[in-house]
Amino acid sequence: MTASRIAALSAAGALALGMAACGGSDSDDAGASTAAPATTTAAGGTTTSATTTETTTTADAGDAGSGGLTPPGTKLGFGEQATAAWVPPSNFSATGGQQGYKVLISVDAIERGAIDDLKNIQLDADQRRSTPYYVKVTVKALEDIKVGTDDPDVTFDAIDDRGQEQGKVIFIGEFPRCDDTQVPRPFSNGKSFESCLTYLVPGGGSIDEVRWSSGPSRANENTPYYEKPIVWSGS
Repeated sequence: MTASRIAALSAAGALALGMAACGGSDSDDAGASTAAPATTTAAGGTTTSATTTETTTTADAGDAGSGGLTPPGTKLGFGEQATAAWVPPSNFSATGGQQGYKVLISVDAIERGAIDDLKNIQLDADQRRSTPYYVKVTVKALEDIKVGTDDPDVTFDAIDDRGQEQGKVIFIGEFPRCDDTQVPRPFSNGKSFESCLTYLVPGGGSIDEVRWSSGPSRANENTPYYEKPIVWSGS
């Protein structure tokens, strides 16, 4: 791995670590996950697990929590699955109703890493004092999904121990420690993929929970999942 740089990517709320995450694996089916106990990583951190899935939902835009969707505000353990509606950012309209694609999703693990994981990447002094965290997710399409340039795994939001959302790190190149897998194309019904998202948390903080706030909405209204996201945590 060659030396890389980190630049602010404010529009996406992420850091670009000079290595674009590419590649990844997909499977024909993702089995149901059970809550995973915390385990110790090689870097001395704890691990938990998550799964993510996507699918186009035909439920009415106002029927969040019905039509087979996991209700807004549901709290889950790592590895437990939720049925959600994913609205690709490129399809979003502030004035139009949204149905989204129906997907099966889970957060499989949160792992605490070590700054030495990024020893081949050029970091500034503040970044060098941060702690990397890795969030592993699984996403499965419950119908044929027109992905376009969007990727459902970026819909997951990581929240730190101070209740603040942390920006994702985007690698321009390969980062084997946490592979941000590309969504399968085509992302057809029954297809699934596992992915890993990286965060650099400053000030000795930690990633405590992961949220999903995408979902169906009526015209000129936010989805109920915006105020009451689906939440995965270890508690």
